[in-house]
Amino acid sequence: MVNRDKKPLKFFLVSERKPVWLVALKIAAIYLVFGLAWILFSDIAVQILIQDIATRNLISIFKGFIFVILSAILIYLLIEPAFRKQSDSEQIIQESKSELKSLAYYDNLTGLSNRRKLIERFPDYLKEAGKGSSKAILFIDVDNIKLINDTMGHVFGDELIFRIAERLLSYVSLPDELYRLGGDEFVILARFNQISDISAKTDRFRKLFDTPFSIEKNLIHSSVSIGIALYPIHSTDPDELLKCADIAMYQAKKNGKNRACLYNINMMSPVNERMKMGEYLHEALISRELEVYYQPQIDVATRRVASFEALLRWNSSALGWVSPDKFIPVAEETHLIVPIGEWVLEQACRFLTRMHEAGYTDLIMSVNISIIQLLQEDFVASVMRILDRTAVNPEFLELEITESVMMESYSLIEGSLMKIRSLGIGIALDDFGKGYSSLSYLEQLPITVLKIDKNFIDAVTAENIEHTITGNIVGIGKMMGLTVIAEGVETDMQLDYLTTRHCDKIQGWLFCKALPASEAEKYAIANLSVSVSP
Repeated sequence: MVNRDKKPLKFFLVSERKPVWLVALKIAAIYLVFGLAWILFSDIAVQILIQDIATRNLISIFKGFIFVILSAILIYLLIEPAFRKQSDSEQIIQESKSELKSLAYYDNLTGLSNRRKLIERFPDYLKEAGKGSSKAILFIDVDNIKLINDTMGHVFGDELIFRIAERLLSYVSLPDELYRLGGDEFVILARFNQISDISAKTDRFRKLFDTPFSIEKNLIHSSVSIGIALYPIHSTDPDELLKCADIAMYQAKKNGKNRACLYNINMMSPVNERMKMGEYLHEALISRELEVYYQPQIDVATRRVASFEALLRWNSSALGWVSPDKFIPVAEETHLIVPIGEWVLEQACRFLTRMHEAGYTDLIMSVNISIIQLLQEDFVASVMRILDRTAVNPEFLELEITESVMMESYSLIEGSLMKIRSLGIGIALDDFGKGYSSLSYLEQLPITVLKIDKNFIDAVTAENIEHTITGNIVGIGKMMGLTVIAEGVETDMQLDYLTTRHCDKIQGWLFCKALPASEAEKYAIANLSVSVSP
């Protein structure tokens, strides 16, 4: 496995150097002591040991020469270690500077040049003369790395990234250059003579992943999506060219992943639209253009309203009515979903409080929650604050999470979900059947409600009524003690089918579409019997 332990810089291991004056003072003090000792003790020794006056005078003459020689030796012994230490320190500092430069320009995990190196190198690369050749940027993103990190752990994911870098590097030859931008993103600066050359290169890179990676006795099948931008066709500006390649890569993912996509100007339009929508959405939150609608969920046995699902609607002054399928992803990308989600939850709880105060004490409120919200550290605390402000009993609140989010990110949100359930709040698994989870996996999830995706309900037709698996899903959900809700019910046949299979609740246009708060209250009053708490 990849060793992710970071070695400390030598620079920080160098002992603090003493000031020059202190070193000089130390040498002078030692020399002073030596000189005084020499004068005092050498004269005494000569007087004691030598009685002859002539010999004594001769020795006194040579004694001065000996003092000079010994002084020189002493000074050398005192100064040499200081200079050697200084030299060693300077060498270590130079090595540390080199190490710092390496950390600044090279990826710690793979050893490849990093984003900073690319940014500095890119303009020069584009300016370099390439006689008879053009230049391209290949933006490579590993598909489904998030799922691998969530299921196998980030250490395992790092090992996979390291192996991918090795495999890419083995097929990148000069003058092409490989960089790791971070995460699962790589960039190749490539040269080509014809467009077909680039096509051949991208096909070669994608085929590298036909062979699975063997990590800890696990065979990992991976793939990459590649975006291509050409210089100078698509742009002459390095930043703009990188952006074009990035946009093309996302288009490749949108087209089904494991493919390459060449940038064209039409791809920019959706990007600009999303950016503009993000600006309008921010304004909408301030100007109160957003509104919460409520769709009734009908008890199959009594045919009365049992609960509501809160649904966000946006009537933009600039764009008109905007579909949630369009603005919710933008809200998630910009993280506006966090304040918007809190606002929706509080509005829904206030609606529920009004209904309970009117005597409809058994009503339940269901609110959709984004993965971005769940990943906030204070999400659970935020929910509790809203419940306190609105005086809603947690048992009458359900938070809906889509099956795809639950399956792809469960390891990241498990802690929050467990805290939510400990408060008594229900958790609904929305769009069940739309993703890829198995029925057996449901037992491991802290869910209380199973919402069957509309596609299964649509399959309930006169021609297929005996063969649809919808009834089996209802049965398994009931057997597991879950409340089962069918979404998108639009015909009497579907209602009869679900009734005979003992589905708990239905939701769909057969009974009622999503309504503004005032109309939803009227609908509930007309379809509920007042139940006053004792």
